[in-house]
Amino acid sequence: MEHELTEALSASRSTVRAVLQQLAREGLVTREPKKGTRAAGSLLLPIDELKTMDQLAREPSAPLETRTIECRPVGRPPVVCDRLRLPDGWDVLMIESLMVHDGITIGVTVGYIAVSESQSHDIDVEGQDVIAILERQLGIRIGPSRTTVGAVTADEQTADLMSVDVGAPLIWLEDVLEDHNGQPRALSQLRLRGDRVAFSAMARRTT
Repeated sequence: MEHELTEALSASRSTVRAVLQQLAREGLVTREPKKGTRAAGSLLLPIDELKTMDQLAREPSAPLETRTIECRPVGRPPVVCDRLRLPDGWDVLMIESLMVHDGITIGVTVGYIAVSESQSHDIDVEGQDVIAILERQLGIRIGPSRTTVGAVTADEQTADLMSVDVGAPLIWLEDVLEDHNGQPRALSQLRLRGDRVAFSAMARRTT
């Protein structure tokens, strides 16, 4: 790629190499020995469908994986209790994970799962997302979800995890997932790199 760009732009090889190195630091291209430089792919997320991470990993824009950073019971945080309409006796399991696509961290997710008194906290979360945990480990029948998309800037911790600058613009996505009885069972908050993620949805006109 360096040779082609040097010819096309009439630029020196050192200039082209410096630009490609900067793009690699920003995650827009990947540079590997013997494999050369190539444009980094983006992940297309269907926000009108509820899919687990392993289902998304089978999409053409994969590979996608989840890497757990932290998992612990957090009791009953007031804000989370309010969002999940948490019944008495229930508490919350917090899971923080990285979303890694094509070898690059593209997102940080924090999930809060409502756990009833009769359900075990002994949950294997490694490589699992919220939907997979609810369905496969807690036996929950998934109902609808409510999704909100906005924008935030990267704080110091998020910037370090995602290899972006502090203050870099990020996509913020919040999702409240209910069971088939309408009880909220999970609150998920995602911070995503806008240069590596795109959304798709099917819209229908209502009268």
